[in-house]
Amino acid sequence: MQIVRGGGLSGPAPVAADRGAARRPRLMVWSAADPRGEQDVRRSLRRWLRARGESGFAQVAQAWGQAEPGPVRGAVVAADCTEALALLGEPGPSTRAAQVRQVGAAPPPVVLLLPGQGAQRPRMARGLYAWDPVFTRAADEVLGLAGRGAREDWLAEPAARTRRDAFGAERAARIHHSLVQLFAVDYALARLLVGWGVRPAALLGQGIGELVAAVLADVMALEDAVRLLALLAEEAAALAPGGMLVVAAGVEEVRGQLTDGVAVSALNGPAQTVLASPGHALADTADRLTGAGYECLPVRTEAAYHTPHLAGACARVAERLPVTALRPPRLPLYSPSVGARLPVDAAQDRLHWTGLAATPVRLRDALDALFADGDWACVETGPGPGLGALVRRHPAAARTFSALRARPGSGADDQRAALSAAAGLWLSGHRLDFEAIRSTG
Repeated sequence: MQIVRGGGLSGPAPVAADRGAARRPRLMVWSAADPRGEQDVRRSLRRWLRARGESGFAQVAQAWGQAEPGPVRGAVVAADCTEALALLGEPGPSTRAAQVRQVGAAPPPVVLLLPGQGAQRPRMARGLYAWDPVFTRAADEVLGLAGRGAREDWLAEPAARTRRDAFGAERAARIHHSLVQLFAVDYALARLLVGWGVRPAALLGQGIGELVAAVLADVMALEDAVRLLALLAEEAAALAPGGMLVVAAGVEEVRGQLTDGVAVSALNGPAQTVLASPGHALADTADRLTGAGYECLPVRTEAAYHTPHLAGACARVAERLPVTALRPPRLPLYSPSVGARLPVDAAQDRLHWTGLAATPVRLRDALDALFADGDWACVETGPGPGLGALVRRHPAAARTFSALRARPGSGADDQRAALSAAAGLWLSGHRLDFEAIRSTG
């Protein structure tokens, strides 16, 4: 049996953590040489919890917050003693159980999945800010480059955001905040995972997420990516407002139902297509599709992304963006904009990056290319559940984790999701920096 138990930021000052942080979730891990030894370790953890009770839960969780990497591993994420004991098999309110898994000799490599437009929501990942120092520093870096208001808008209470919108916030500022906040969350969450010891072997970004991947792979400087987003927001704001529509059908079924001005924005799989259009044409197409029996879901966006409607805006961004040095990627980039692994020459072509917003997304093709290259542990590194859910539907996807809660919730919910993703990677055989994980809070 193997087990070890352990007993200033730049930029704007972080805001205070959410109230109720005293009951924040905690990750407890263990390992053993064989299944019988794992059961003994788990019984030991139960004894510790019963002996210390609720008042000593934090101390127990700290002591059990790290373990030597053994062939049989276990993990729980719990916020109190009662929940932890229930997960470990004692009677209680939880319907879940502790996760235990025997790992192979070599864990599957990690690919980070970085979501794009349509995934963002108010206060996304807010519970990770001022909780994890790496996440906080990375988010501040992006939002500081974005300029006045982006950080404050992200952290604002929903009522404050509603009041600002009601009094006519400039459309360009709304678009800019939406784009850069999504970029910041994707980027900061990826940095958090790396800070926790995760070593990605590849990146797959969708839309804005592909731009994040370019920065993480050292193709593009962070400052240049944020500048590109600012220019795109200005150009998109000059166009007629647009929207996007998710349709539960393949593209061949959908094409015959399109009205003038509506274009295919994304090919997500054999049973999901995304459409986009400026003006009211999209609503007419939605009515037609719904009447034909197709399920449709509007996506809240300010523009008809990934269609030719953005081509002129993207061309003007390319003209206005200062010439920047683009480097070969340090990690493989799987690109839904090309539907394959991104060639090195394309990665170093600035028109690829400036034209992302006008290029249709071919996610299923990119996933086929990814899984053709091997088995992966996929981690959705941004707001979900869209991208992660689509990856889970792929027949070759065996392990997909989400590092952020799929629906709006409390700060503790965000923390639980990140810790659960770490637990999933630990159970898949990966090493983690437990000291960094235990330093959160």
